[in-house]
Amino acid sequence: MNRENEDLVFSGEHLRATLLNGDAEKLLITFSFREKGRTDFNPARLSQSAATRGFAQLCIATRRNDWFINPDTMALDKTLKVLGPHYDAVHMLGFSMGGYGAFRFARSARAKFVTAISPQFSIHPDVVPFDPRFHSDAAGYDPKLGDLVTYAKPGLQGVIVADLFRPLDRINAEMITEVFPRIEIARLGFGGHPATALLRRAGKSGVVQSMALHDAPQAAPIIAAHRAARLDDADYMRDLMDRLDKRRGH
Repeated sequence: MNRENEDLVFSGEHLRATLLNGDAEKLLITFSFREKGRTDFNPARLSQSAATRGFAQLCIATRRNDWFINPDTMALDKTLKVLGPHYDAVHMLGFSMGGYGAFRFARSARAKFVTAISPQFSIHPDVVPFDPRFHSDAAGYDPKLGDLVTYAKPGLQGVIVADLFRPLDRINAEMITEVFPRIEIARLGFGGHPATALLRRAGKSGVVQSMALHDAPQAAPIIAAHRAARLDDADYMRDLMDRLDKRRGH
């Protein structure tokens, strides 16, 4: 990547936002995903497919698995409020922690569309006491600053990709769509966490990013790609047979 096209538009102790190919007419905002033991910012990487489709890309990185809720959050909000209006359309894309970030910052960025893979509604024990998977990340998490209801973007459109056989991911997705009623859920059986694992094994995960660049993203093409890939996937067939055995009481 040509570093001359890289612009660090926000640099804090906890959050960083790097703009790539900034002269384009549309903007794709991407987010760090959760990585075990994260202690530093991940590097910004340009999506060639986004650039080819005429998108600038803003890579939002967090130093730790804090779900972007930290002392830099409000300052990043202000940066996005200034940056977003410079583009004809703003699209958001994120996986897991990044999917949560996409919904949290959509209003500040004036985003029109979001594509989120296995996102959480919250990680705070008081908000999602039934989902302890990420409570260990919530020590410094302010539930008011991270509240998706408070920071909801009216009219936001797009897709959540979630494994319907992972109850916690399904419940989080349904909670998000209660706040964002124009978001569809692409329910992928045994997709994993994130729910694109099967698509990735089949070499078909590009359909998700392709949808993220559409006006507006739709669930149907993602579901169709998943269905086409699943019968040739040994892990899918194993998981399916295990589920059928449990239903039969074996």
